[in-house]
Amino acid sequence: MTTDQNDVAVDLTAIEAALGRMVYRAGNLEAVVRHVGGKLATTPKELQKFDGVPAGTLVMEATKLAKKAAVGERISETECDELVKLLEDVKGHLESRNVYIHGLWLTDEMGGEPFVMLSQKKWEVRTRPLAPEEVGKLSEALLGLSNDIFDWTERALGEKADPAA
Repeated sequence: MTTDQNDVAVDLTAIEAALGRMVYRAGNLEAVVRHVGGKLATTPKELQKFDGVPAGTLVMEATKLAKKAAVGERISETECDELVKLLEDVKGHLESRNVYIHGLWLTDEMGGEPFVMLSQKKWEVRTRPLAPEEVGKLSEALLGLSNDIFDWTERALGEKADPAA
């Protein structure tokens, strides 16, 4: 529970829990993208591109390696297309995550629920609720993508993957 300037209590427990769950699931998704990239990598140099990089870079590098694997016939064109589509979905959902995490959320003068987001990149003001339900939908999408990419990795690469060591 927090208070505003007037010491009016504002209970943000539900939204804070929803944000925490979303951040946790986004972290899992990044790990799964790093995993598929590691399975696609065939050289130590390719594998190193997944060390300590932001999520957008993970997605970009995994996409490049998927396309390279299709050309080299380690995976089929259909498998490549499936993974690239999933990775495109990841990119969009991680951008949504960034709006929540890197935006500045404001409340009305009465100290109610946050409802105005000030983008710190472009200093745009967007009126939209910071609702646990909305964040929950993003969390579920992140979890679904994690599962889909992991399943793809096991199905397409499984035992035949020989990640660079």
